[in-house]
Amino acid sequence: MPDSTSQATKPKTRSQRRETPQKTAHAPTQPIGPEPHTDLLAWRDEFPILQRKTYLNSCSLGPLSRRAMAAMERFEEQWNEHGAQSWYGMWMGELAALRAKVARLIGAQPHEIAIAPSVSGALSEIASGLDLGARNKVVCADMDFPTLAYQWLARERQGVEVAFVESEDRITLPAERFRAQIDKRTGLVATSRVFYLSGYIQDVAKLAKMAHTKGALLLVDDYQATGQIPLDVKAANIDFLVTGTLKWLMGGQGVAFIYVREGLIPKLRPTHTGWWAARDQFQFNTREFAYRDDAQRLEAGTPPMPSITIANAGLDIVLEIGVERIRERTRWLADDLARKAQARGWKLRSPLDGAQRSSIVLVEMERPDELVHQLTQRGIIIDFRPGMIRISPSFYNTVEETDRILSALDELLAQRA
Repeated sequence: MPDSTSQATKPKTRSQRRETPQKTAHAPTQPIGPEPHTDLLAWRDEFPILQRKTYLNSCSLGPLSRRAMAAMERFEEQWNEHGAQSWYGMWMGELAALRAKVARLIGAQPHEIAIAPSVSGALSEIASGLDLGARNKVVCADMDFPTLAYQWLARERQGVEVAFVESEDRITLPAERFRAQIDKRTGLVATSRVFYLSGYIQDVAKLAKMAHTKGALLLVDDYQATGQIPLDVKAANIDFLVTGTLKWLMGGQGVAFIYVREGLIPKLRPTHTGWWAARDQFQFNTREFAYRDDAQRLEAGTPPMPSITIANAGLDIVLEIGVERIRERTRWLADDLARKAQARGWKLRSPLDGAQRSSIVLVEMERPDELVHQLTQRGIIIDFRPGMIRISPSFYNTVEETDRILSALDELLAQRA
């Protein structure tokens, strides 16, 4: 890995900084070892976009697979052949299979998993059903994706207090920094396992222990980690987890998941609810309502079966390969990318230590939106955030694709000089 002191150097002023490629002041970095799991490149044919584009943008949207497209065709055939009877013969089974796959992926039990239309919807279900009582303080991180904090900020008029733990460098956030904010008034710590702004991986097991010691619960937003970095919710002692299929699970839009630790399920009584959450759902009893006994009490309404179908196909791929293998390969690719970016003198906005960084590498650039647009015109798809480009290799990507992106950036930055 690159010299870990590089991020501690004094930042250059705007006038001192050059955007043209430049040599790094550090000694050449050491090799990062042989490329792992090259056999996974056989999966490239599964994703049509890879035949036409250089695609390193899974942190925004995972690619569509042929398997998912075939599953959609089967869904359409079922709809055309069986109509509403598809619910009883096939689609309820599809839903149960999806919950079971998610449970297997994160080390949970199927009855602890609920399906939601989005992470925003998942958080709303939890927030409306969780009675914090007198412990109405919620602790978040200032680097979390805004949706996470919005759920609790919107409830400030109801007496909820939101406190934020701040990152000193806007890259890392050690769990220890939460300690000062978690007190006897704290009912919930709600934060991310991977920060979208830097790719930093939080120690959620340590956070859980810290929260539980003070009598608080832990909610983890795992959207940028599930399917990319292994997790066992039981071993980490997590109380709630929300995630979705949009990114690393390659399942597209419209499906998210809620994990609720078994012992907490009876305590959740969401006011944002519907017929899907009712214990006797198909009795259609208008005058009485009782919650289901499992996590499905958080499923308010009819799920989007087209999206469920795609999500099932994406999860099959992840489970077939194994998250451990995915992590080993994507970490190597991200390390290689970070090393080559540093060799150009570019400033990383991600941890230098690959053990602390997911497969999301952010590089400081001026006018990143302009660069991303120009790359798109060249058939290269990455992402940006204010002041940064964001590149996220996955298991199907190659070193050659990384080099193609870096070479294109070299040219575009040289044109600005």
